[in-house]
Amino acid sequence: MSQITVRQATLADAASITGVYKAVTGTWTRRDLDGSAVPAEYDDLSLFERWQNGGPQTSIEMCAVHLANLLRGSDGIPLVAEVEGQIGAEAEIFIGTEPEPFGHHVNVSRLTVHPDATNVGLGSALLTYTQQIAEAIRCKRVTVANAGDDAALYEHHHFQRAHIGQRITFPAQEGRVFYRATELTAFDPAQITGWHMPLGRTQNAREEWDRLPPGFWNSVPEIVELESARVQITLTGQEAYALFQQDRTNPDRVHVFMWSKRPINNLLMVALRDWAARHDYRTLVAFVWDYVLPLLEIDYAQDGYTQHLYAKSL
Repeated sequence: MSQITVRQATLADAASITGVYKAVTGTWTRRDLDGSAVPAEYDDLSLFERWQNGGPQTSIEMCAVHLANLLRGSDGIPLVAEVEGQIGAEAEIFIGTEPEPFGHHVNVSRLTVHPDATNVGLGSALLTYTQQIAEAIRCKRVTVANAGDDAALYEHHHFQRAHIGQRITFPAQEGRVFYRATELTAFDPAQITGWHMPLGRTQNAREEWDRLPPGFWNSVPEIVELESARVQITLTGQEAYALFQQDRTNPDRVHVFMWSKRPINNLLMVALRDWAARHDYRTLVAFVWDYVLPLLEIDYAQDGYTQHLYAKSL
């Protein structure tokens, strides 16, 4: 039986990790003038177009920048699994501290196995290593916010389906509530330790926080040009940080990410929608977990995208 080794990734692994993601992606496309996807050759794609196909790991250049961000102390840990010295799988985990139902936890953000190594046990090795890290730092649980096609792997490791989330749309709307809104300029993640993330939490609150600092992808103009607004909202008994980010394909839609000191309530939602309406935003888009939806007290529409959260208590 081949020897499997799991270790933290380094910048020198960027090319091998990209090789894993390129093999998984397989077919490459680019957007036509009308927005439809058309087949394309990998070598003919720009860095941004490769990123659109499968994230920053699909090109060596962007993968190296992404790894550097994780390794410099973002609370994210990149892991690789090797067989006989060859990298066959990569995982990225984020440590978070949030109120229940998450608590102090480790979230598996990505776990990707090369198609030629699917029956070797690399995914199981990465999960076992992740659990060991979680136990060493006394986390309450390990979570997987989007199990996707790998649900059987997590269930084999005794993860249980805990929550379902969905992406919703709702209109910006002027409202009557007294609040103060200022530009958010401080991006230290320590300020959200123990905070809720009611809107936009597809992974965990700590990982999503890395969306906030401006200028991260300055070398990729198509990403830099994406309109964003970073706002601190304060009202009686509540404080929140919000990121409004324009949709890449529909400028009338704006994605919302929110971190709040206390559970979200109607007054905070009124303030959020009021600020958006006064800044000419029309349709707001947010991913929301099932335990948050009853707190929103708004009319919304589902857009069909869902995720299942799996968790394992330690």
